[in-house]
Amino acid sequence: MPVGLTSFTVSLAEGRSTESFSLYADPALGATGYWIKDSTGTWVNLASEPYGGKVASEGGRTRLDFQIQDGGQYDADGQVNGSITTPGAVAKMPLSIVGQAPQADTHGFWY
Repeated sequence: MPVGLTSFTVSLAEGRSTESFSLYADPALGATGYWIKDSTGTWVNLASEPYGGKVASEGGRTRLDFQIQDGGQYDADGQVNGSITTPGAVAKMPLSIVGQAPQADTHGFWY
């Protein structure tokens, strides 16, 4: 976590239950995603394809795209209240051969 743990709160427009985010990072950081703990305490990369996100390059910067649902497991207050708060981190984490860091209860091959 080269820039440390970050947290932000966003108020949703009326009628919206999900918000899309894009965070920009210096490519020298080598960030592989926006990492946040899931309900089991495992770090997951919301800016990865399995979570509907992606990592791209734009204007000489790394762009991390992801979505969070109001009241969903990645909304820190867990309430559907028109506001999303999320503590996470722009970070670099090694990936397994299938493209995701293995869960604590799985056995994966690392390289």
